[in-house]
Amino acid sequence: MPSRLLDALLLAMPLPENLESWRQHLKSHLPYPVQGAQTLFIGDPTLVIVAFQHDKVEVFLPAIQWRHHDIHTAKPTSRGVIEPHDGTLEQLLALVEGTIAIRLKSFHECSCCGKRSAPEVLGSLQGEPVCRDCIKGRRVLF
Repeated sequence: MPSRLLDALLLAMPLPENLESWRQHLKSHLPYPVQGAQTLFIGDPTLVIVAFQHDKVEVFLPAIQWRHHDIHTAKPTSRGVIEPHDGTLEQLLALVEGTIAIRLKSFHECSCCGKRSAPEVLGSLQGEPVCRDCIKGRRVLF
């Protein structure tokens, strides 16, 4: 049975050399902002989540579950796992880029300015999607 101490020690240990090089490559070569250390949140808003563990890398599609019109919970969905002993950086990049493409398809166009935005940052004005920049000062539900 895993313990919290063991979990904390695993997080404090450095990643294996090949996984660390993959992590560094993602941080320096993607055209999106990257935040995080062993779990990378790529894009703003987040387009993909890449979680590095000592024996694998897991790629997640960010998703939001709405419990009410103004209450939501993050529910990322796993898109795949790459293990360093039989996986490659190219496979990881393909999985990350595929997940980003899926996430970008979920974006909607603002009916006022035309900017494409993530669904969780859009509101509704007379039944049409509106971004936060266009809706400032108006009474609306997000």
